[in-house]
Amino acid sequence: PDSAPEPPPEPPVRALSSIEQIGKQGGFTALHYAAREGHRSTAALLADAGADINQPTGGDQTPPMLVAVINGNYDLARDLLERGADPNLVSDDGAAPLFATLNIEWSLRTWYPQPQAFRQQETHYLDFMRLLLEAGADPNQRTGTHIWYAAYNAGRMGVDFTGATPFWRAAYAVDVDAMRLLVEYGADPNIWTIKLPGRRFFGANVPAQQQEERLDPSGLPPVPDGGPAIHPLHAASGVGFGTSRVAQQHRSVPDGWLPAVRYLVDELGIDPNLRDKDGFTAIHHAAARGDNATILFLVSRGADVNVISRRGQTTADLANSPEQRAQPHPATVVLLEKLGSKNNHQCRTCGSR
Repeated sequence: PDSAPEPPPEPPVRALSSIEQIGKQGGFTALHYAAREGHRSTAALLADAGADINQPTGGDQTPPMLVAVINGNYDLARDLLERGADPNLVSDDGAAPLFATLNIEWSLRTWYPQPQAFRQQETHYLDFMRLLLEAGADPNQRTGTHIWYAAYNAGRMGVDFTGATPFWRAAYAVDVDAMRLLVEYGADPNIWTIKLPGRRFFGANVPAQQQEERLDPSGLPPVPDGGPAIHPLHAASGVGFGTSRVAQQHRSVPDGWLPAVRYLVDELGIDPNLRDKDGFTAIHHAAARGDNATILFLVSRGADVNVISRRGQTTADLANSPEQRAQPHPATVVLLEKLGSKNNHQCRTCGSR
């Protein structure tokens, strides 16, 4: 008898197309266009004429106020809020105006012009956030997926926003003022992002099964898909700096790293030894940035410099250019060695010795 036909080959791992990244598109009303462009008088005229200020787009279900916020048009968004726009309406990706406000305020740097005219508006982002919260915005609303407009840099963030809250996004920007405001209105500072199966970003060339088979020397139990991925403390200490090119694009409060970590640990009681899905601690992430002050602070609060990640990387390794384009920080390596961390001398940008 004929042998059974061979099963079809597995589809190759490939980069997502722009349409696949973004998902559904289109379906704008005139009010959505006015909100996108920041035309306040036009939006007011349309609303006065009976336009539904909460009508979602036909594509990704984005309401007008969220369209305005995504494009940095806080003044127009405030106009819609004052007319009764619902602050908790979300688009298909689960992002609400509160999250989007922080995301546009601290949007990552790009490789092409990034207009900043929206910063000339009367409404400050923190003032608008307070208005949203006073109107009943949920401070713990979580995104349902990675936000396609979160970065304009081909996904070189080193972190996925799935499950992120506004507080998490504020922590990622080391924005203590925003974190305090959110906590004032009931934000939970202990909501993690969500772990996804395998790798998610462009150019992923290691199938999830192979990743799972890699030796994990960290001693940590595996984190199941759908489990906790990245805590706000990891976001505030520099997640991604040692595993991606995010250092070239990250935008945050100037000199805000240590104040943000201090706020989380000292005022909110966050455990400085929390491990993220990859087994990294806040010290690992601070080491990848060469941030000796934050490292010393964490050590003073009981953080362990001797833990290793699921990849077997020590805290000293993270300071020693663990990836191509990740800058080595010799002074940080020396500090961590003195504190007891092992240096495996695996610098990726140091050349042969």
